[in-house]
Amino acid sequence: MRIQRLALVAALALPLIAPGIARAGQNDPVPLATGASSSVAGASAVYERMQKVNAGLASYTASLKLDITSHSFPYLSPKLTGTAYYKKPNKNAIHFDQVPALADKFQSVYPQIEPPAEWNAIYVVTPIADDGTNANFKLVRRKNGRIDHIDVKVDDKTATIATMTWFYKEDAGGGSISLNQEYMPVGGNYVVKSATGHVDIPKFNLDIVSAFSDYKINVAIADRVFKP
Repeated sequence: MRIQRLALVAALALPLIAPGIARAGQNDPVPLATGASSSVAGASAVYERMQKVNAGLASYTASLKLDITSHSFPYLSPKLTGTAYYKKPNKNAIHFDQVPALADKFQSVYPQIEPPAEWNAIYVVTPIADDGTNANFKLVRRKNGRIDHIDVKVDDKTATIATMTWFYKEDAGGGSISLNQEYMPVGGNYVVKSATGHVDIPKFNLDIVSAFSDYKINVAIADRVFKP
C-alpha cells in the first residue's frame, strides 16, 4: 500500500480529503464592510458557524471507494478502494489497496484544502451573499501562487462546504477544479458521505466520484500512517 495525494483524490477523498471537516479555531471571523447588506451579513454569520463544526472531532478513519474517469490521455478509468485517515489538527492521508500507474500523474494537480478556521490566515475571505439556502464566499490567497481564486458555497443549515471551485491563473495554464460534497451525521459530527469532482486543466480532464463509509470517530491513529 502507498499513500497518494491524487488530484481530487486528495481533494475529494480527504474529507475533504478534509474540506468537509471544519474545526474550531482562533482566527477572527470575516469582518463586514460598513453598510454591508443583510445578505452579506448572513454569509458572514455562516462563516462564524463553519469554524465550530465538528469541534469535538479529533480523528477518524473511513472506508473509501473512488472511481476516476480520464477524458484525456491515457484515458484510463481506475476504480480504487482504500482507507482515509484524519488526525487533528491537520493530518490527512489515504492508503489505497492498489495504486495504478495513473496515480503518479496526478501529483501536480493537487489543490490545497484548508479548514475554515485557517482561511483568514491564508486567504482574503470575501462573503459574497446568502440566498437563504447557501452562503457564497470568494477566497484569494494572500501569497502569490497558481490559483487565482476559490469560489465556495456553504449550506446554511449545516454550515458545511457544499462546493468548492479552484480557478487557476492564466499564466499557470488556466482551467479549474471543482468539488461537490454530500454529508451525513456520525457520532454528532458531519462527515462526507460522497463527493464528485471535475478536473479541467492543461493535460488533465477527469471526473472523480468518491464514497465514504464505515467511519470510526476519535480513534487512535499512529503518526506513521501520515508519513509518505
